[in-house]
Amino acid sequence: MERKEAAVMSDTYRDCLRQYGLKSTKARNLVLDVLSRQQGVITVEDVYTTLLEGGDKVSFSTVYRILEMFTKRDLTEKIFLPDEGKYGFSLRRPGHTHRLICLQCHQIVDLPHCPLHDYEREVEKKTDFDIVSHNLELYGYCPVCKKKAPAVRTVGAFRCISG
Repeated sequence: MERKEAAVMSDTYRDCLRQYGLKSTKARNLVLDVLSRQQGVITVEDVYTTLLEGGDKVSFSTVYRILEMFTKRDLTEKIFLPDEGKYGFSLRRPGHTHRLICLQCHQIVDLPHCPLHDYEREVEKKTDFDIVSHNLELYGYCPVCKKKAPAVRTVGAFRCISG
C-alpha cells in the first residue's frame, strides 16, 4: 500500500473510531481494515491470520480484545456461527436489519424488510410484554456453497450428509 493511500485510510479509520468514542491506534486501525474488506462474518482467528499474513505483528489476545471492544461500542456485531461453535464479527450495518448467513463462507445477505413487525404486536397482545427490540438471523447455505460441496447440513448439534 502506498504511503499516501495509507495516510488517507488512517484518517478515515481515525474518524470512524472517534465516532464510537475510541482512540485510534495502529492495532485498531488494522483490525478495522480487515473488517471493512469483508463481505460477511469473520472469526477472531481469521482476523488474526489475515494480519499475520500481511506482515502485521499483533497478538491474538489484542485482536480478540479489540473485536470485543468494537462490539461493546456498537461498531461491530458478534454473530454466533453454529457450524463452528464459535462467534464471528462483522461491521454493524446502519438501521434495523435482518439477515441470512451462509454457514460455509459466512456471507451475509440483508433481508429487505422486517418480517417480524406484525408478529411482535401479536406477541405483545398475547403476553402483555413490551417488546423493544429483536434480532433475526437465518442460517443456511448460499447458492455458491450449495454447488461446491455435497449437501452437508447442520441440524441442531448434528451434521447430516445427504447425497
